[in-house]
Amino acid sequence: MTFGFPKNLFLLIAGAALILSSCASTSGPVKITKVNPYHLESTRIVETDDRMVEFEHRRHLHGAVTRDEYRSKMGQYYSVFWKSTTKQPATVRLDYRQGSTGSQVLSKELFIAKPKRSNVTKFEVTGDEYWNGGKVTQWKALVIENGTVVAEYKSYLWKE
Repeated sequence: MTFGFPKNLFLLIAGAALILSSCASTSGPVKITKVNPYHLESTRIVETDDRMVEFEHRRHLHGAVTRDEYRSKMGQYYSVFWKSTTKQPATVRLDYRQGSTGSQVLSKELFIAKPKRSNVTKFEVTGDEYWNGGKVTQWKALVIENGTVVAEYKSYLWKE
């Protein structure tokens, strides 16, 4: 029974509702809101009117005095911003590929015993790891609770 609607119109509306509902995104109890990558490739301070750009550069170089210390700080830095309503212990993992390692996936993990509602987890690919492996070409951030991936955020170039 179609309640006075033509049968084709009823199927069209039902199909559109089904398609639109499948496109809706649901936010789970754990979500990665963003990942901020920062590439430090020069010791020369960037000259700009934006004080935040200059500060970021100086912050990563802080404490370096010798050429070897500066070299050890060169590389790529990642800040993973994530939220958790469960507040259960979690592991945050950064999977990445570098230019000189081909399709090999490398990983870095940090265990967070007591996450807050809003969290920031930081990763570095610096020093010899950066100089030998090359620039990070693609990355994926994951939040894992009890062995299950509960949140994921990928770079545009990430391929499985």
